[in-house]
Amino acid sequence: MHAQVLPFWLSGHRLAVTLETVVRVLPALVGTPLPGAPATVSGLVNVRGSILPVIDLARRFDWDSPPAALWQPYLWLQTQRRQLVVPVDAVETVTVCVAEDFQPAPHPSVPSELLSGVVRTAEGLLLIQDVERLLSESDEALLDSALQNRESADDSP
Repeated sequence: MHAQVLPFWLSGHRLAVTLETVVRVLPALVGTPLPGAPATVSGLVNVRGSILPVIDLARRFDWDSPPAALWQPYLWLQTQRRQLVVPVDAVETVTVCVAEDFQPAPHPSVPSELLSGVVRTAEGLLLIQDVERLLSESDEALLDSALQNRESADDSP
């Protein structure tokens, strides 16, 4: 069994997401704050006519968030529940992983419930982010509420 992953760097850590969850890699985006959103949501962006939440993954891991940069890439991801974007420091090329390299073992600097596993590569360990856990259940509920409030405000005269 082979899996394709998209490695990226965030706050000095090398992570990856499965390629099937990646819609596209985007250039730097300008976000708009979303009142009432959870702390892990830094705002909203308009991507090709779709309003998408921006997830601060570093904050989710309790790491220092990297400062916004002019050429900062964003990952446009698809979860079962929604599409969203995640700013990262850098993106690498797609990597093919074999099942023997994959381990479900947690990594000491990342809460294990946020990972689907760890892959050993020639460059070192690659932490595989579980995109379904980018937001906690309570964060999902807060985000839904904030988005509904925003839509209600946009619809009012």
